[in-house]
Amino acid sequence: MKHAIFATAALSIGSRVYAATSKTCPEADVCYLLSIPNSTASSGAGDIYFQLSAPTSYQWVALGQGSLMAGSNIFVMYTSANGNNVTVSPRLGLGYRQPLHDTAAHITVLEGSGVSGGVMTANVRCSNCDSWSGGSMNVAGTSSHWIHAYKEGAALDSDDLAHNIQQHDQSDSFIWDLSQARGGADANPFVSSASGAVCPASSTTASGGPSSSSSGGGATGSSSTANVDFYSLSYSKKQRMLNAHAVFACIAFVALMPMGAILIRVASFKKLVRLHVAIQALALVSYMVAVGLGLYLAINLDLLDQAHPFIGLVLFALLLMQSIVGLVHHRFYKKHIGRTLWSYAHLSVGRLSIFLGLINGGLGLQLAFAGPRAKMIYGIVAGVVGVCYLVAIAFGEAKRGRTESRQEQDEKERNGRDSEGVSSSAEQAGESSGRA
Repeated sequence: MKHAIFATAALSIGSRVYAATSKTCPEADVCYLLSIPNSTASSGAGDIYFQLSAPTSYQWVALGQGSLMAGSNIFVMYTSANGNNVTVSPRLGLGYRQPLHDTAAHITVLEGSGVSGGVMTANVRCSNCDSWSGGSMNVAGTSSHWIHAYKEGAALDSDDLAHNIQQHDQSDSFIWDLSQARGGADANPFVSSASGAVCPASSTTASGGPSSSSSGGGATGSSSTANVDFYSLSYSKKQRMLNAHAVFACIAFVALMPMGAILIRVASFKKLVRLHVAIQALALVSYMVAVGLGLYLAINLDLLDQAHPFIGLVLFALLLMQSIVGLVHHRFYKKHIGRTLWSYAHLSVGRLSIFLGLINGGLGLQLAFAGPRAKMIYGIVAGVVGVCYLVAIAFGEAKRGRTESRQEQDEKERNGRDSEGVSSSAEQAGESSGRA
């Protein structure tokens, strides 16, 4: 979906800059404006202003800070109870569930908001949009990630900030060039005054990417360093990538790796070692796919500083090392018919990786703002797998202990028989010598 991005500047008497605004219209009749005062940009925190506008033929329209619905700071606009004004409901995105009303958001619906000529307009001041429970926005940066959505249909006509809303008809994400929105005083930039006028600047059209237009109001034009290709992808495709990342990671750490580790501990049949190696190799391939998808998402969503992707990369390094250590371990084990230093390294890295992988899966669900049901199901399954693996470790070590004890006993018996044989031979030799 293409976003037409425009820049405007409100100028006061004497051409003094009043406020810079940047406008994006994902649809011809659905538009959003953004303005960041100089004081907010210089301090890194404070008020920002944004506007939502759309015909009343839309049941609701939403604008959100973030790259995906999960964890986004969302603002939903719909008609108020009397039908002449608008309600703006701040909500927190929770993935594939309806976003819930966020009481922590500090917003004010400003002058100029309402319904006029069949168009809903909401002028909003947000005092804590630089940071929220699901993320943050660098108001002094060159660009930021946003999402939007809308639902067509009958008006909601509600003053309830937690009003139930139906799933959107359309949604998308885009990059907002903050340099076009930054500049001016900390005041409502969307209303004209006797001392000011709104003057349009140059415009451009981008495909989900940053605007290269220049703006009045002292905003400096600069190109975004964000990945435009990523933001040209549809919202649903990004969600599918996120889901695929989770599926491949779970196949690796919840299914294949524990299965291979448990089999080698409790089973005993011909070519067991080969099956163990094959299962773990397949798990590594599955995790490589998960890492590729996860790294692509983490880089483009600025999530590399989070615990989940960091641990994921550590696990990837451990598994690469584990594959080499495992091959060396098996060779030395066959040569010495027993465990060596390589064996203990292989066991330690493997056990650490499996448990760390199970934990990191939970951190991933938390980062993706998964629902309680998904977290509960994963917690139960991961817990059962972890317990089964611990039992298998205990069983395997006990089995190994019994085997070693039996081998020691057999060796003692053999040594005893050998000693008896030597003594008997010596006695027979002595008797023969005496008779001679």
